[in-house]
Amino acid sequence: MLDSKLDVSIVLPTFNSNNLLGYAVKSILNQTISSWELIVVDDASTDDSVSVIKAFHDSRIKLLTLQTNGGYPTAMNAGIAVAKGKYIARMDADDVCLPNRLEEQLKALELHPQTSFCGINRYRITPGNRLYCDRNIPTDRYILETWNDLMDNHRIFTDPSVMVEKEKILNVGGYRTFQRSGMDVDLWLRLMERFGPCVTITTPLFGKRLEPGSLIFKPETALINQVPRVLARQRQQFGNDAIERGEKIDLETWVKVGLLTPPKASEKRSLFVGTAVACVSFFDWKGFGIYLGHAWQFSFTRKEKILMLFELAGKLLRRIRHNPYKLFRLVDAGF
Repeated sequence: MLDSKLDVSIVLPTFNSNNLLGYAVKSILNQTISSWELIVVDDASTDDSVSVIKAFHDSRIKLLTLQTNGGYPTAMNAGIAVAKGKYIARMDADDVCLPNRLEEQLKALELHPQTSFCGINRYRITPGNRLYCDRNIPTDRYILETWNDLMDNHRIFTDPSVMVEKEKILNVGGYRTFQRSGMDVDLWLRLMERFGPCVTITTPLFGKRLEPGSLIFKPETALINQVPRVLARQRQQFGNDAIERGEKIDLETWVKVGLLTPPKASEKRSLFVGTAVACVSFFDWKGFGIYLGHAWQFSFTRKEKILMLFELAGKLLRRIRHNPYKLFRLVDAGF
C-alpha cells in the first residue's frame, strides 16, 4: 500500500556540504519504501555539491538550485513548493537516517492522526564515526511531546527528523525567514498551536553528526535560537507575535529589555568541552582533538585556558562515574 503512490517528499537543503552530502542521499536510497522523492535544494553552494547530486542516477532525486544563498528556511520553502508528496520529511545534508525511517514515520502518523507531525529520537555520530545515544530511552515505542515540552526544550525528537503533512505546513504559512537559525522550532511551535502535540518515535532512527561547523556551534546561534520561543509566548499572551504584527526583530533591543539572554563565552566553551568529553568517552581521539582545539580557541586568556582544563577534567571524572550515553548499535534499531 505504501508503495502505490508518492507518499513522501524529502526536502534536503545543502550549502557547501559536498564531503557529507553523498552519505545523506545514500541513506534515503536505502529506505525500505520506494514511494518517495528526494528534493535536494542547493542553496547557492560554491563547492561541488551539485556534482555530488548529479552523480546519482535515480529519477526520484530532484535537484533545485538557488542563485542566491538565503539560508535553510528559504531553501525548505522552495523545496516544499514543488513537492508532490502528501508528507514532507526534513533532512540535513550532514546527517543520515536508518533504512526504516520513512516507513516507521508513516506508520506512526497513521496510528496517531490527531498529532501535528512525527519526529524521531537521534543517535550521534562523532567525527571518528563512533555512534552513541542516550542511555535511558523510553520503553514505549511512541510518546507524545507537547508545546510545553518544546518550549522547555524537554523533548527527544531532533528537528531534521520531522515528517509532517504538506497541507499542514501550508496551513500555518510555511517556514518564516526572518532569521536563518531556529526556524524549525518556530514552525513546530506554530504547528502544535494549530494541530496539537507531535508523536515521537523513541527508537533512534536518525543519525546526527557532531560537526564543528554546524549551526549549533556558531557564536550567534544561542541568542537567535531563543527568538521562536519569545514569539510563541507573545502569541499565547496576545494572540499574535511581532512578526505577524509586521515588526522588525531587533536582537540588541530584545536583550536590553530582557526578552533574550546573551550567551556567555564560557557557555560556548563548555559546549565544545562537553562534546570533546563525549568523543573521548567512546575512544574517538580524532573528535576529542577537534573539539578540545575549539574549546582552547574560545579560551582567550591564560586564566580562561586554565579554567577550561579544570572543566575538562571535572567532566571527564563525572563521565567516568556515570555516562548518560551508550554506544549505539544498529542491531538495537532492528538492523
